[in-house]
Amino acid sequence: MAIASLDEFVEKGQLECLNEDKAHPVLNVLDPSPETALHSDENVDHQLLLKVQFRVPVKLQSVRILGSSEDGTAPQSVKLFLDKVNMGFDDADEDPVQELLLGPENVDGGEPCQLRFVKFQNVSSLQIFFQENFGAPVTRVSRLEFLGQPASSMDMKDWKPVKG
Repeated sequence: MAIASLDEFVEKGQLECLNEDKAHPVLNVLDPSPETALHSDENVDHQLLLKVQFRVPVKLQSVRILGSSEDGTAPQSVKLFLDKVNMGFDDADEDPVQELLLGPENVDGGEPCQLRFVKFQNVSSLQIFFQENFGAPVTRVSRLEFLGQPASSMDMKDWKPVKG
């Protein structure tokens, strides 16, 4: 099965972000239109902790995080954690499964960040800690896209529709 966007597998009702600006909520990161974005709460700090649940276990190959390095609001230092559903900011000091250092080619150019595929073979939930940005008081994520495939791919020739 080919590597594709996993947007349809994100449980949108379970999407949660700590320290989000309520005027620019977390659901905006799944919207491909450039007008919307997730913002951190300027009255608190620039850090964000995003919690993503998938409807089925997925194999994550890469993640695309879009923003703007020019105005300094795009994420730069990002930590990824697996299956820490009740994670808070205090837990972000723990060792992540993977740490990403994003450059302008990632956040401005849309180049996906490759993940250690062996570590992300059976992902039910992912916690993303946006630790640092490019220097602005607010972190802004205009789009977040997970690339990979479902962990157990069903052969469509075995699929039988339910009549009823």
